[in-house]
Order: sequence, then C-alpha cells, then structure tokens
Amino acid sequence: MSKKTMIKEIEEKDNKDLLMSLKSNEKAKKILFKATNLSNNLSNLVPEMGLSVNEIIKEIDKRQDIKIKGEIDFNFLKNHLHTLASYDKSKKDRAFEMAVIRGVKLGIKMNRQPDVFKVEDNEIMIMSKIAVPFKTEDLPGVKGGKTKKKNTDETLVPVNTTMIDNIWAATQPIRKRGGKTKDTARNLNDVSSEFLTELNKVYNTAMKKDNAKLLSMVTEKTIENFGNILSLLQDNVIRNQWTIASDLQSTNVDGNVKKSA
Repeated sequence: MSKKTMIKEIEEKDNKDLLMSLKSNEKAKKILFKATNLSNNLSNLVPEMGLSVNEIIKEIDKRQDIKIKGEIDFNFLKNHLHTLASYDKSKKDRAFEMAVIRGVKLGIKMNRQPDVFKVEDNEIMIMSKIAVPFKTEDLPGVKGGKTKKKNTDETLVPVNTTMIDNIWAATQPIRKRGGKTKDTARNLNDVSSEFLTELNKVYNTAMKKDNAKLLSMVTEKTIENFGNILSLLQDNVIRNQWTIASDLQSTNVDGNVKKSA
C-alpha cells in the first residue's frame, strides 16, 4: 500500500469518526429510517431531509472540535446520509436514492441561501424569481399572443421536489473538463446573460422607434446573427435536451451525467 493511499484511508476514517459524533445525526437517522421503510411518497420526506442536512452543515461549521478533511459538498453529504441509513448500494433503491439526492441539494441551498430556500409546514418554499425566472404574459391581438417578462417577485412560493433538480442544475458551477481552450474560456452562462442584457436594450430602443440610436447599436451582421440564433432556438432542441440531461444527472447517484438511452 502506498503512503498516499494510507494517508487517504486515515483521513476517511477520521472524517467518518467525527461525522458519526454529530448530534444532528439523530434527527437525520429518524427521517432516513422512514425513507428506507417506505416504498411510495418518498418525495414527502425531502423537506424534512433538507432541514436535517442544513442542521448537519451548521453543526460541522459550529463545532470547534471537528476538522473535516476535504470539501463538505454534495457527494460528501450524500455519502454521510447513506452511512447513517446503513444503506446497501447494491439494493439500488432508486426511490430512496432520489429522496436523499434532493434532500441534500435542498439542505445545501438552504444553508447557502436561507432567504431564498426555506421549508415551512413540510413544504419547500423558494423565492418566486428563482423558481420561475421569466413569466409568460398574454398579448391579446398580437401575433404569437405571448411574451416573456423577467420575474422580479421575491416572495416565497411552494414548489414540488423536482424543482430542486432544475434549480440545482441551472445554478451549480460547470465542472471543468481538461485544459482551458478558446472555446471554453468564457462560460456560456455569463455570455448569455450579457447578451440578454444588451438584447433588452436593443428591443426597448426598437419599441421606442428611436431609429438613429437603433442603427448605432445594430449592424447588418447583428441582424444576420439574430436570424441564426432564432433558427437554433425556435425548435427548442437545446432546451429539451438540457431538461433530459438535467433529469439524468439528478437521478444518478454520483452526480455525473449519464448518456441518454
């Protein structure tokens, strides 16, 4: 056995011993016991599990006698819950695994953004503008009949458990794959946000019929790019496949994206 392997095993044992000493484990164990003994409606336990995960994170952060080696991240907490539940991975209980996955995601979000993610009366509550970034409004008499408007509502609204997966996939940092290249130098999330901001400015200028300003902002090449972008987006291939990929990731225990069937 190499020295590196020995050190890793010692660290893992130290982490396990420290984690098993947490007082907040007891509450989590009760919920996990319910989860491992139920075949239906496991989603109803996700809010309780989220609360427990949040308490575990808080206790780890608060206790001075605990020094966890490594990052307290999704996989770390998921594995801890599996240990508390004495879960046998060979059983492949998908319903239980999904409940744990969503409970961990919710707990992490509640810990990081307590004003945005809450649990009230065993319901998951998320700030409206985070749950639904854009609202669709009807435009009577207008071709197409609908428009999207940015949602600025900060009130908390109840959501179903699947919303956790969607928000998690949309807000978590993209994993780095290999070295940095010209194609991946800029995160598409940042580029698209900048594009949306500038597009709104152009749209408002066009609506005001400020022709001089519009011509200073938009060139013939810009109009050509708009047409190409519209062609790529209007069939919803990217959006639909992103939804499928997000679902595949949320149902995979190790957090990685599986290939479509």
